[in-house]
Amino acid sequence: MTTAAYLTLGAVLFAVGAVGAVIRTSAAGRLVGVELMVAAATLTFAAAGVGFRELDGQIAAILAIVVTAAQAIVGYALISRIRRPE
Repeated sequence: MTTAAYLTLGAVLFAVGAVGAVIRTSAAGRLVGVELMVAAATLTFAAAGVGFRELDGQIAAILAIVVTAAQAIVGYALISRIRRPE
């Protein structure tokens, strides 16, 4: 696949995630939409890094993955804390 195809795929994934985050009413559904948007941004960073033959894109993608992992842990902890009966 070419760099343009990866960038187009990233744009489509981002749009699907944005629609999912807006339409969903539950916190878990919105979190999944946001995670999809971050995954699309990560794909775009990596594809641009390969396309421009620069290491900056891969470094930004790794940073986005680390931030996404931390965001998912905190988000799911908050959701489980809210739903847990006392």
